[in-house]
Amino acid sequence: MVKAQVKKQDQPEFKQKILNEKSNIEGQFIFSIYKNTNYFYDYELKIGDFSSFTWAFYYQMIKELVQLKDLTVVDAVSVGAYVDTKGDKFKETYNKYGGYETIRRGMKIVEEGNIESYYMELQRYNVVIKLVDLGLPMEKHWDTYSKLSISDLNEVLEGQIAEAFADTQMGDDKVEDLFLDMDGMLKEADEGEAAGLPLESPLMNETQHGLALGNITMMAANSGVGKTFLTTLLHIQSSIRNQEPVLIIANEEERTRYAQALITAYINTHHKDVRFNKSRFIDGNFTKEEWKYLREAAQHFKDTVNSGLVRFVNMSDFSMAKTIRLVKKYARLYDVKYFILDTLKMDNDTGSRVNDSSWLLMQQNMVKLYNTIKASSLNVHIWVTAQMTKTNRRSRYLDQSMIGMSKNITDVVSSLMLTRLLTASEKSADKGIKVYDSHRHRVILDEDKDYMVVFWDKNRQGDTSWQIVLEVDRGLNLIRDIGITQIDNDLE
Repeated sequence: MVKAQVKKQDQPEFKQKILNEKSNIEGQFIFSIYKNTNYFYDYELKIGDFSSFTWAFYYQMIKELVQLKDLTVVDAVSVGAYVDTKGDKFKETYNKYGGYETIRRGMKIVEEGNIESYYMELQRYNVVIKLVDLGLPMEKHWDTYSKLSISDLNEVLEGQIAEAFADTQMGDDKVEDLFLDMDGMLKEADEGEAAGLPLESPLMNETQHGLALGNITMMAANSGVGKTFLTTLLHIQSSIRNQEPVLIIANEEERTRYAQALITAYINTHHKDVRFNKSRFIDGNFTKEEWKYLREAAQHFKDTVNSGLVRFVNMSDFSMAKTIRLVKKYARLYDVKYFILDTLKMDNDTGSRVNDSSWLLMQQNMVKLYNTIKASSLNVHIWVTAQMTKTNRRSRYLDQSMIGMSKNITDVVSSLMLTRLLTASEKSADKGIKVYDSHRHRVILDEDKDYMVVFWDKNRQGDTSWQIVLEVDRGLNLIRDIGITQIDNDLE
């Protein structure tokens, strides 16, 4: 393969060594795409990600061949035809770097099945170069660092930084008078600074008293009941209404599903006679009238949701370490105070077999998460959804035992909400549960409608003795407060 020209600007010897190593990886990555152009759309890179002028040039070529020429097979004829459309300076550079012979030799040598490892190596070298530019002693420890993956390198360096600050953090612990600045404390309480973001359900918010910073709120339900449904309507809508930035970390639903849910809720809230069902996003073929309401809703969110207000990341392979890194990054760099993890799972590398050790790891992960978000650390709030065990589907009263090895998970949770749908018998006017509105008047439930009942097993900011009943329409994406009830702690 041609000897690539690497950017040289009187670089220190170690950095030049790293640039040369990175150049080899760049060539392997690029010619993997030449060999199989389907890979182009799998890996997002910019010209600036390449340190070698040569490979940046060949990357720009394959980018134009794939995007502009829709080329699926790279051969001498198609590349030659492309080069003929270019100017003299381009042709001069192309010939200088070896022309098609470089491409042919590169495709022959490279193993395109290794493109994922080439890509990760390229990312790792980009990080190392940035760290070198920041003055970190990468050369001193390169024998160790050179063997680490990008994620392992992140863990090692983050651990070293944390260790460096450990004694300083311990030195911040102060012994103070218990009643110091009583007036200031009372003023903060009067201004509601401890309450945090309110929930969109007034009845639930009266019980929960907001999503207070430095805490974890967990929402648990059986699969398909509506964890994401409630998260969207109770939390995300409140973030938008209160202009409070939030980062959604998802591992089950795609970004479009959340957007579609919010659009559906907007249409049916502002046009009660329309009854736009979110299943229409699956069916398609919108009517002229539907397009009218969809465009109105889309424009509303364009006008009210500024860039960065609601961020979203889809975590294809869940790990608590990646979750914590995201929380730290967006809390520190963008001052985000509210986070959503939808849904809590075992780390992907734990394996499919669930045993005592995997539950122990999950407990440790939750402790790590709490230590990250607590008041003495980042002081942010995270809303976590969790799935209840299938063995408790017929339980009338919900508590933390419904999550399985619950003690391993919920110790650090400040508020644990569990929810289920009301059964037909519970909606009966004669023998059903008794629900009372805010004036303590009995509410008769409609047996043809759906209702959810929300239990609090833990609530450090309020009561746990009453349950909240919500009227829900999961097709129209609507919820409405109905009242409070008390369900006996027994089984059907």
